[in-house]
Amino acid sequence: MLRHQGTRGADMTSKSLRSLLCALGASATWAFVTPAHAIAYSVGFDPPDLFAGGITIDVDVSCLPNVAGTVACTFDVTNVHFTDALGLAWTDPAVPETGIGQFITQDGSGNISAIQVDIFNLEPLKGDNPCDGNELSFALDGTVTFTCGANGDRNGEGRVTFITRVVPEPATLALLGLGLIGLAVSRRRRRH
Repeated sequence: MLRHQGTRGADMTSKSLRSLLCALGASATWAFVTPAHAIAYSVGFDPPDLFAGGITIDVDVSCLPNVAGTVACTFDVTNVHFTDALGLAWTDPAVPETGIGQFITQDGSGNISAIQVDIFNLEPLKGDNPCDGNELSFALDGTVTFTCGANGDRNGEGRVTFITRVVPEPATLALLGLGLIGLAVSRRRRRH
């Protein structure tokens, strides 16, 4: 009788471990299947003065035809951070959808070379908002402008310096590998 209960306990432990590994596999798979529909890009801008920063965008793969030219495309801006001409740091608290883009330009190699998007929900990281209406705009000619309503001394203009695809971190790759191993072990045990 005791021996039977011990085997039953081992089976429960095995099932729990299998469930945990399957959950890890599912989460890792989800983390990599989602980017197949939306690819994250980091966009930086930096003119000669203090106005500088970056945004992160998620672009659906249907917007990337791998041919040179501009296409109409709605894409999400998921992160904003920059410093205005007087050194005040700004962000957008409306994450994960802080702005919606309108157009994307690709070069002949399939890389994004320009975007058009306007972002309105900006707030300073510290202190009160000194603007009576503000906007951060990216134009297809590569210019980036910040307007601070009537407080024009905070306005700035710069240029996009890079648009690069965000590569998954090694920890995410490790999680994917662990999840796939868990799925493989679970399937193998079911067959035996």
